[in-house]
Amino acid sequence: MKKIGAVFSVIAAVALIAFIAWDAVFNESASKSFFAMDTVISAQITGRNAEDILSETEKCVSELDSSLSRHDPDSEISLLNRNSGGMLSDRLGGYFRILLDVSKKSGGTFDFTLGAVSDLWSFGSSPKLPDEAELKKALSESGYEKASLSGNSLVIGGGVIDFGAVGKGIALDEIRDILEKNNVGEAVISVGGSVLLYGNKTAKVGIRSPFGDSGSSIATLSLSDVCISTSGSYERKFEENGKAYHHIINPETGYPVENGLVSVTVISDSGILSDALSTACFVLGKEKGIALAEEYGCDAVFIDENKNITVTEGIHGLVEVTDSSYSLVAYEK
Repeated sequence: MKKIGAVFSVIAAVALIAFIAWDAVFNESASKSFFAMDTVISAQITGRNAEDILSETEKCVSELDSSLSRHDPDSEISLLNRNSGGMLSDRLGGYFRILLDVSKKSGGTFDFTLGAVSDLWSFGSSPKLPDEAELKKALSESGYEKASLSGNSLVIGGGVIDFGAVGKGIALDEIRDILEKNNVGEAVISVGGSVLLYGNKTAKVGIRSPFGDSGSSIATLSLSDVCISTSGSYERKFEENGKAYHHIINPETGYPVENGLVSVTVISDSGILSDALSTACFVLGKEKGIALAEEYGCDAVFIDENKNITVTEGIHGLVEVTDSSYSLVAYEK
């Protein structure tokens, strides 16, 4: 009996060790930073095979970067621009359907055909004030309403497709698919101004100061399992003849938006929606922007040049102002 008891004790000990080892593997945590999509991407993953999943994530984003870049001559977007349309992959077709819907519901304040207009401003290299005649011509040839999608067949009636305003949000959606496939427990993914909080654990996300140092925040949001994207006039800008110009363009005028806003953050279950709506809501302005966000079931944070922070009803109580020079303003319909 003593021998049998000893055997069972050994088995129990081995089982306990195995369980502890399995639990340690399951809760493995790994992080990595790399450069893609013209920004730094940071990923922290907790779950089994975290290192392998990080490698898969980096590969996915790098491939997506090439696929969506209109500057890569072999990308799907470049082929569409050269041929004024074409047959789309199921994945890209789904993205275009979302973007066309946002463009229509926002009254064109989000427009994915403004590549030629953006090029004239050269925000990606050496920003400059564009020639007025060239700008008018580029605007007249652009317009989401000239594009049509039937099934996965896209026809571009004018303009140059540019996914620069939504590429980072799309990356979040693609990464989330990888996390779900691998049964990851928790993850925090940052792709420039877009963040994915994956899992049920609540995390605090800082809202960057539109006026201060790039590393400082003026408020925090307590959220879980969402995508968060921010569009700010501070991201890319230049000054000429004493006037500042930023990269968020009003599709109606071809010039940077001037409506008193300096930053808009949108919270959504969808990465591409959070990214597209942050731009559309910025261009629309606070009142119409809030209405658009709520139409999609999303929440948003609007910061104006007077340092007022206005939030939608869904996130009242989830925002903590950490900079006393800013005021949290209740929005009233």
